[in-house]
Amino acid sequence: MEKKGFAGRLKTLSKPTGKPMWSQAFKSIILMVLAALIAKSLGFDDGIKAVMFITLIATIIIDLPLPLRKIFPMALVGFIMTFLAFISSSLAISSLPVFLFFTVIWAFLSLSMYIFSETFGLFGFIIFCGYFLSVALVNRGASTLEWGLYIILAYLVASILFIPKIWGRKKDISKMIASPFVPETSLERVLSVRQALSGIPLDREDYELFRIGNYLTGFRGYSKLMFSRLSGQSQELLKSFMDAVNKSSLEIAGSITSTPSTIKLESVDREIGNIQKSVNSTDPDNKALLEVSTEIRTLLQKASALLVEKYHSSEKLKIPSPQSSLKEVLSANFNLENMYIRHAMRFSLALTLGLLVVYLTHGRDALWVTMGILIIIKPDVTSTLNNIILRVSFNVFAILLAILLGFLFPHYALFGLAFLMLFLFRAFYPSYMGLSVMFLSIFVVLIWPNGPVWENAVARIIDISIGAIIAFVCAYLILPSRMTVDLPGQIVRVIHANREYANAVLPDEDRAYDHENAVKYFRKYMLEEKNLESAIKKVDDTFNDVDNDVSLYHELSAVNKKLAADISSIATLIESKKPLLNIYRFKEQLIDSLNELALSVNKNVVLPRANINQSYRDSDVTEASTPESYLDWIRNDVKFLQEGVELGHKTGALERYRDMT
Repeated sequence: MEKKGFAGRLKTLSKPTGKPMWSQAFKSIILMVLAALIAKSLGFDDGIKAVMFITLIATIIIDLPLPLRKIFPMALVGFIMTFLAFISSSLAISSLPVFLFFTVIWAFLSLSMYIFSETFGLFGFIIFCGYFLSVALVNRGASTLEWGLYIILAYLVASILFIPKIWGRKKDISKMIASPFVPETSLERVLSVRQALSGIPLDREDYELFRIGNYLTGFRGYSKLMFSRLSGQSQELLKSFMDAVNKSSLEIAGSITSTPSTIKLESVDREIGNIQKSVNSTDPDNKALLEVSTEIRTLLQKASALLVEKYHSSEKLKIPSPQSSLKEVLSANFNLENMYIRHAMRFSLALTLGLLVVYLTHGRDALWVTMGILIIIKPDVTSTLNNIILRVSFNVFAILLAILLGFLFPHYALFGLAFLMLFLFRAFYPSYMGLSVMFLSIFVVLIWPNGPVWENAVARIIDISIGAIIAFVCAYLILPSRMTVDLPGQIVRVIHANREYANAVLPDEDRAYDHENAVKYFRKYMLEEKNLESAIKKVDDTFNDVDNDVSLYHELSAVNKKLAADISSIATLIESKKPLLNIYRFKEQLIDSLNELALSVNKNVVLPRANINQSYRDSDVTEASTPESYLDWIRNDVKFLQEGVELGHKTGALERYRDMT
């Protein structure tokens, strides 16, 4: 395996995570200008910049891809937190001890929100950006009350975005329901949508369509792994079948978001007929091909039938989510074993030092030193170093581009170009973080009034480089989380964590369900899941030509996440007193299967598959939410995981990456 050099790392780190958000960018800029005009008309001259940038933050929060029922409380919390941030900075402007106190509190609590989830962590980061802006913008020209009015104005203007969200809330839900039927949708994306929809009352038809889509996504991933194991005619037959499936699946997705219509499955039936005529059903791989194709056809048929039902049920159902109290989360995570708590401590110290300079000098140079810390420091030393490569490289390019623009265009045209850069920043955030940071850098260089553009540009690259050095030193010296990676071993630990979680949730003859015990093992699983994400990222960042291996490990990670999510769903249903059949035998077989999988990965040997019987249920996948239906999901999760492990042995992926520093 060849390690990546600077150019290779930069290329990998620059990969987009989504599409540019052009419409969101356009709306944000329009609302920022509107907020500035209103602030000017109200005589808020000292707070126009603050109003504009708070409006930008508020639009980012309100435009999060979540259902309206979840966006509204997040926006309300964002308003309260931003209000408190500016009030804190206003109160601290004349007292150094008070300023330091607020900085430590805001930095630590904002970054520690990652212990709840990735979404909450990103939300916490946005909130801290609000505090960061408050330190930079608050001045003695306005009173504490006036700063509060600026924030109220900014959020009132940004709340205009709720109008189209309220108008299109059903369409937004339909897009989420349809997402698993889009062939390009990954299992991880489906899990993200599932988390977003959890707790939201859904029509029975939408609920069941989404559940079928979950199945279909799993089988689609399963078929991709199977494709790698087949050869010759069997491989061609599977490819033709999946092409037909993807076409029909895309038609179902379109029907969900528009007018429901019958989806014709003749091409799918024809391909299944070809498989049945051409393959040897006694061959284990071909037998699996027959089973998977039949299961997928059944799912498409049931989805099509749901779309054209004449009588829709008025019953509302909710996708369950794990029930964990704030006290349980805090007690499980607020310790130095959690990498995010260690990161929050390093971040708090580094930002306190940077913002202390801002407070004492109110100079822009110090502000950009702090910006360097803010955008670069990460939980792991390696990740922080990668961020230095990515962000500093893009900022160097940004500075050079800003200097070029300063020479090519007259001074009066730079303000318009600056707002174009701000538009591009919003459009590329967060899918293209490197480009997003680059455009933000150009924006600030162009609008800053002190000195020529080229002097500002050179100063900025020096400032952000100093911030990068501070970030790296803090990451390296203060409770360093330098990670030695055993990627296959981490897969083993994740499987073990899921096994222990399943053992804690599923009742047996000797032990009933215990909520506190289940939460303890769920948090243990979450920690191992985060470590697996970091390990996969480190492999991808470090080596060339590992795309296939990384893809396989992502699949293994995703199916483990889905397994944990399905176990959590059963836990929630048990807590709501849903009746559960005798599943002692199912639990025993599940634990055995996970043990065999972990041993197979750990010893790097192919072991016979442990089977999980389906005798505990005789219903189909379109029935209402029951613990037994989720047991069937778990059974398929394990099959998917077994297929991935066997492919890992075949390709040698489970032999590599066992000792990386």
